Amino acid sequence: MGFFDNMRKPQGKLGNMQLKSMNKEHTPVSLWGLKHLKIKEDDVILDIGCGGGMNIKRMSEKAKKVYGVDYSIESVKLSRQVNEDNIRQGKVEVLEGNVAALPFDDDSFDIVTAFETVYFWPDIEKSFGEVRRVLKPGGTFLIGMETNGSDSLVMRFWNHFIDMEMYTDDEISSFLENNDYNEITAYLRDAKNKQEIIKSKGEERRVDDDYSNISFSDKFVQWVTVTAVK
Repeated sequence: MGFFDNMRKPQGKLGNMQLKSMNKEHTPVSLWGLKHLKIKEDDVILDIGCGGGMNIKRMSEKAKKVYGVDYSIESVKLSRQVNEDNIRQGKVEVLEGNVAALPFDDDSFDIVTAFETVYFWPDIEKSFGEVRRVLKPGGTFLIGMETNGSDSLVMRFWNHFIDMEMYTDDEISSFLENNDYNEITAYLRDAKNKQEIIKSKGEERRVDDDYSNISFSDKFVQWVTVTAVK
């Protein structure tokens, strides 16, 4: 398996190296996404496509328990290593699994998150339905993406090499609507103007935001976070 194939499903030593790199490189966009999530101390959370496990670790600092699931066994291994202490304390559990058939009962989670992973989901609308199944009534689904579609030069480059589908916030919102989610809100980063665009119920507003701690390449993509409620 080559470098670009490993981006989709990390395997072996190369996959382990890429996962560790992504833990660092995805930190800015992940932290930006997490600020749109209100985690309570009694929340039970599921992180789908948990990758290297850093978002599990971040959320477990506030939540009662966080589960992670990934279809890459290499991701499961590293996530367990990164969260070793919390696993021992019973605050974290990481499983191998697929979003198309999540290994959990109906109405299990207060929050479900998906960071930098929906690009690879098979039949995304059906997958959103599977997420809704495991969410509790009133639970929140958060999707974090490093791009708003494939229009930017950076994303066109990656799309050329990796089998992935890049979605706009409007497309994601439509998929959620088709699965009967409510209170759908999209947050878009406008790095040029140091603002955040908030789209909800057909309306759009802007608020000032701080983008001082971002990498050079992050200036050329538009981060997106979409939240919805079951």
